[in-house]
Amino acid sequence: MPESFRPRDVNATQVWGIRHDEMDVQYVAGLRLVPHGGEITMTKQIAAMRALVAWTIPVCALAACSDAPTITLTPAEDWTAEAEYEFGDQLEGDALFGRIVSVRPAADGSRVYVLDAGASEVMIWTPDGTLISRVGRPGEGPGEFSVPRSLAVFEDRFRVGDNRRYTTFALDGEVVETEAFPPPGSGIVSFAGYYGFSMFDDGSIVAVPPSPDWMWDGSEPDQESANLPVLRISQDGGSWGRDTVGVLSFRNVFSSFSVSGTPNTIMQPWVPPDDLAMDPRNGSVVFNRPVPQHPGMLELIEVSTAGDTIWSRRVQLPPIPLTAEDIRSEVYLEATRRFGDSIPSPMDRRSIRSAYIIPEFWPANRRIELMSNGEIWFQPAGQENPGVWYAVLKGEGGPIRRLVLPERFAPMDVNATHVWGIRRDELDVQYVAGLRLVRS
Repeated sequence: MPESFRPRDVNATQVWGIRHDEMDVQYVAGLRLVPHGGEITMTKQIAAMRALVAWTIPVCALAACSDAPTITLTPAEDWTAEAEYEFGDQLEGDALFGRIVSVRPAADGSRVYVLDAGASEVMIWTPDGTLISRVGRPGEGPGEFSVPRSLAVFEDRFRVGDNRRYTTFALDGEVVETEAFPPPGSGIVSFAGYYGFSMFDDGSIVAVPPSPDWMWDGSEPDQESANLPVLRISQDGGSWGRDTVGVLSFRNVFSSFSVSGTPNTIMQPWVPPDDLAMDPRNGSVVFNRPVPQHPGMLELIEVSTAGDTIWSRRVQLPPIPLTAEDIRSEVYLEATRRFGDSIPSPMDRRSIRSAYIIPEFWPANRRIELMSNGEIWFQPAGQENPGVWYAVLKGEGGPIRRLVLPERFAPMDVNATHVWGIRRDELDVQYVAGLRLVRS
């Protein structure tokens, strides 16, 4: 093998690892294993292509490797969105929002529920912007919220989670039940630092525990141990217990480096960790895993709260090359953030670059959003158009959706006909917007 290459893993046809160049910059490299006089030779895997016009493309379309495999893209239907509903006000009125954290339409489209964390309330609207009622206020009493952070709408109720409890309301806003959070007797004093948590209908809670020290102090563990458990906290026979639903891999996500003898830890911009989304409506958790050996591919896995796999699918998108300008821009921004100089020194930039793992291609995506209609939405990393989203329907294996949305619109939930979310104007004022989904 090449002297500068360090193998990390092997499959049936390739060995994958890290290659270092003359400046000790790291690159993720895949070498094809080829019997040839006792030597192993390298075959380039992917061509530098941004515009892909066919669903099946040669892997080496621009390279001399005609025997290389092809990439078959997941079939996608093109959709757009047309503005239909919007309400909000810059200065006064019922639609003056503070900090919207969730917008959830009813399944039949008759109501829209908006959680405003700035006002600690849920506002119930008709789609055309008529206010029906307001629920909640800051406080710790029944129907009050202490830093609300999540909203889930079911067929006959909705639930709000804050830092101390979950409160369930009837659809008209009447308080039904308040449950302490963390539950008394669960052995957890506080969920401070936990993230991604959600309460399910059986009373169990699924959450990711606080980040361990090795993420931030440079004490890198063995990469096989660089995982965070996803915990289910449930009650059985009067006692509380914890089970592991799954794990999130942070392999190669954090690296340590030194500047003038001072140790630093950096998060890799092109090596994303696993991600997850809770589905309290169906009692499951969806994991999003990158597939590094296949550029442009991601893997989606749905598991029950008991840890059993319900559904999985791999999605192949067009690989997006990582350009020299992408690298320079990220290095410059990170050096500016880290060292505080308006013009980072060449030494600072070299330190940052040498700590990066630089692949040939952007990861397929970074995070997922789970929508009420059963779709998993995500944006490709590195894309030139920030309005492009993909949607994969859980439990299905057919074509996915490729959607083009307005650039200043952030989708938050989807029903059968509309995508709802936040639109921001040039002054960064928030508006609740509903866009009709149209097949191109």
